[in-house]
Amino acid sequence: MARRTLSGLSPRQEQAYQERQLGIAARRMETAVAREVARGMREYGAAYGNPGRQSEAVASHRQRMERILTREYEKMFASFGFRLLDAATKAHPLCIEIKNENLFTRFARDWIARTAAFKVTAIANTTQKQAESIIKRVLQAGLAEGVANIGDGIMAAIRSEGGELARWRGRLIARTETHTAANSAAQEAAKATGLPGVRKEWVAAIDGRERPEHAEADGQTQALDDPFIVDGEELMYPGDMSGSAANVVNCRCAVAHVVED
Repeated sequence: MARRTLSGLSPRQEQAYQERQLGIAARRMETAVAREVARGMREYGAAYGNPGRQSEAVASHRQRMERILTREYEKMFASFGFRLLDAATKAHPLCIEIKNENLFTRFARDWIARTAAFKVTAIANTTQKQAESIIKRVLQAGLAEGVANIGDGIMAAIRSEGGELARWRGRLIARTETHTAANSAAQEAAKATGLPGVRKEWVAAIDGRERPEHAEADGQTQALDDPFIVDGEELMYPGDMSGSAANVVNCRCAVAHVVED
């Protein structure tokens, strides 16, 4: 029996393709996230001394960040989910008759809304805590030195320190979220093909920078609904947000879906 991937690429080619595409997506998202985190911190700092305005600043930050996440998740589901469905349709004639794009579309819509709402809470809370930490340090230094205009000191520190934090967080959030969304999209698209016997394979990026545990998982295959076992954790796909940070953050592994004809 012939063993082929749904995309038509070899598992190693699939990993390389996904890493290239995710690099492009992450760089795009990184810029948007970093700008928004920096803006959120500035608005929170500018509202120092007015708890009501600070709460409004956090709420506005949440809304804008949720729009960014939603937009980028939608692009990942289009690029990695519908791409896999289209490729499977071309490579496997049976898929034309049994695939369920409506099922995939419903899943995508629900996953994007649910995940964006969940993730934005943690992101906004971190932005607030980091801004408060900067404000606290400025206040302590200002009181000790007798600084007259604390507000100017707060804003200067937030632009400097907050800007560095925003760039770092933008990179981390973008890499993690694009990776999670892409592999979730691929997982559900593989299910939506309706093809019998589809299995998933963990494909690590083997280049000397991979986690040893992920290199060990390279080539592991499972049924679509069964988890991979990676460093003792159950992960449905690389980047599965139910996993620990050590297993998920900055992961470059991919999932390839294989079927025997």
